Amino acid sequence: MSVEPAALPDFCRNYDDYQQLLQHQCQILEVPEPDQNAIQASFQLAQRVAELIHFNGKLPFAQFMHEALYHPGLGYYSGGSHKLGAGGDFVTAAEISPMFGQTLAKSLQQAWKNTEPCVLELGAGSGKLMCDILQQCESDGALPEAYYILEVSAELRQRQQQLLNDKLPHLKPLVIWLERLPQSFQGVIIGNEVIDAIPVELLMQTEEALTQGFVTHDKNGFKLEFEATSFSQGWRKKHADICQSWPEGYLAETYDLRRDWLKSLIGCLKQGCIVLVDYGYEEDELYSPYRPQGTLQCYYRQKKHSMPLALLGLQDITSSVNFTQLAQAALDHDAQVLGFTTQSQFLTLSGIEQFVAQSQDSDTMSSLSVAQQLQTLLMPNEMGQNIKVLGLSKGFSGALSGFTSLGLNQA
Repeated sequence: MSVEPAALPDFCRNYDDYQQLLQHQCQILEVPEPDQNAIQASFQLAQRVAELIHFNGKLPFAQFMHEALYHPGLGYYSGGSHKLGAGGDFVTAAEISPMFGQTLAKSLQQAWKNTEPCVLELGAGSGKLMCDILQQCESDGALPEAYYILEVSAELRQRQQQLLNDKLPHLKPLVIWLERLPQSFQGVIIGNEVIDAIPVELLMQTEEALTQGFVTHDKNGFKLEFEATSFSQGWRKKHADICQSWPEGYLAETYDLRRDWLKSLIGCLKQGCIVLVDYGYEEDELYSPYRPQGTLQCYYRQKKHSMPLALLGLQDITSSVNFTQLAQAALDHDAQVLGFTTQSQFLTLSGIEQFVAQSQDSDTMSSLSVAQQLQTLLMPNEMGQNIKVLGLSKGFSGALSGFTSLGLNQA
């Protein structure tokens, strides 16, 4: 399904005009311009999205976000852009320090006393976390039977395979890449900063009603519009206790797709536990009147900003996780909550300090000293407080030392 070029909006009708638009967006954001291959991919994606708008009139923001991140071959995660590390758009805890993966490896070994010694990592990024975990497990004489990776990005899958080949070639037989969730899995599932990129819908409180966000366009580019819909009115009715105090202009995200994602994850887990590490809050804090602009963020070349319609397919788009909703969804689908805490507390209680000396001579991507790495991972003004850890389980009688209490008001 396609439209004639003449039916496309001016900004993406031809390559030169689209290139000028991207250059203008980069000037506003004060970031380097993308290369020609990236511009060409973004141009093709813009035409696809413009066609969808042409046939549908408008796109719910979640659908736009899905196209921007996951359109086959052109979206941010399914395309070929360099995403992680110093030369990419953002850095995760695994790139900051090997101590993150080493500490997580100890938690895995603890869990394996009560489940199968297998790992399923969701979206393994650069592959650094996988290598750090396997290296530590090998050092402890506790390698898993299998280390599965579910990865939607062909570019990242290639980077993961190359890193494994360079660092731990003798462990290659243990690592298995998957294209979809297995029907049945026993062991530990890890998700490090994957939930925040699952698409969300946008809401805005106006004087008249709670409205839903849609992406349309004019001749100058994509634009965001809000209107009252049955979805937004139904959400307000269901969550009246949350949004009744929102002032006019209040922006928020909804997370139903993430709840459905977790349902699928729990469905494939026959027995074992799930450890989810991500930016987020409990529901009351997430939807506080003191957070009037929501949590939607974009990342491009280490620059964080709030222009999700810019640099289509070339930037990461994220929003914070509603951990209360995920915990409740787990309980609703016959899973249990192992615990919920900050990254700082989880790593500290799991014994991260034992790896300080070991990390003095490590080849981390970061040039940070070990003390600086610890500060970034643990301090409240860094990742320590902003990133949370949620543990879920199914048919699992064990415990993880990183959790001392449930910590969720609704769990």
